[in-house]
Amino acid sequence: MRIPEIVLAGSPYEKGLIHGRECRAQLMRSLETYRHRYYVSKKITWEDARLIARRFSGLFTGEYARYAEEMKGIAQGGGLEFEDVLALNLRSEILYSGIAKPGEADGECTAFSAVFPAAKDGHALAGQTWDFTRAQREASLMARVPAEGDTPAMLMLLEGGMVGGKGINGAGISLTLNALTTKKTDTGIPLHVRMRRVLEAGSLSAAYSRATVTPIPVPVNLIITHKDGLSLCLEMDPEGVDVIQPENGVIVHTNHYIGPRMRLSHAHAGAGSTYMRFQRMRQLMYSKQSLTLQDLELFCRDHKGWPTSICVHPEPGTPPEKLPYSGSTNQAFVTDLTLGRFRFVMGNPCEGEFEDYSL
Repeated sequence: MRIPEIVLAGSPYEKGLIHGRECRAQLMRSLETYRHRYYVSKKITWEDARLIARRFSGLFTGEYARYAEEMKGIAQGGGLEFEDVLALNLRSEILYSGIAKPGEADGECTAFSAVFPAAKDGHALAGQTWDFTRAQREASLMARVPAEGDTPAMLMLLEGGMVGGKGINGAGISLTLNALTTKKTDTGIPLHVRMRRVLEAGSLSAAYSRATVTPIPVPVNLIITHKDGLSLCLEMDPEGVDVIQPENGVIVHTNHYIGPRMRLSHAHAGAGSTYMRFQRMRQLMYSKQSLTLQDLELFCRDHKGWPTSICVHPEPGTPPEKLPYSGSTNQAFVTDLTLGRFRFVMGNPCEGEFEDYSL
């Protein structure tokens, strides 16, 4: 299964129009999924979500104004209103922070990075799985954004309607994501806009600054890896940042806090799968020397702890009508930033083959 691809070029509004028009099916899938998830997980109606979006809309000034313009273009191209698209881009803030009513939200993702001395020939490797509501496979798309001035070209993995996501850029930077949860809240630049800003950075230091701009409204972990063999793991919440350095060249992160400050200020994760996936991926990453892209692909297919393994599957016996809203690994990617290679698989990694995609 190949992921739909689009090229986003032109002004911010024009980029949004392309997104909304060419990927309207993915946009409508996102709208349906998050209308359902917001209510099931947090008892938030779609009108509640639009009200939350209005509270954030005033933040899009100065250098952030262009992202609001892009969302307006998405709305116009897809036949929605701006607040609908902004509510989609607030999916992490609504599901995982204290900005909405208390509730439970599924964890997402196993992310990893390998640099010297763990990676073969000193290469810089990174990647992740994306575990979430199975229905969002139908909302997935890959966006290519050409270089513009000082902004490098980007390859982003998006959900329909989102302006930012995981991916790589032409400056040799990769970005991965892990959802975290907290009862704390703040109002600041939304996560998916931050992620877009990170991938627009030309250096690791600029990417760090863009990721950590305060206030931070949502808990999250981002791993930013650079082709020079450097990697930073950033655990963030509304009160600050913990920076986690590679251990013998390896970083692994799932959906619980591991930074020293964060572990003391947050409750343990409600789902045990995050601890199992964390342990298993660390076992795999340290199981051999000179890691390669092929090793990382194999690790993404691992089923130890099945069904909530690194390669996640729905619980056995899930009724067919509930499968679209059950948890699953929906995609995975691995990248060798030193060589500029990006390999991606749609769906469960164990059921497909990784394919090469280029900037």
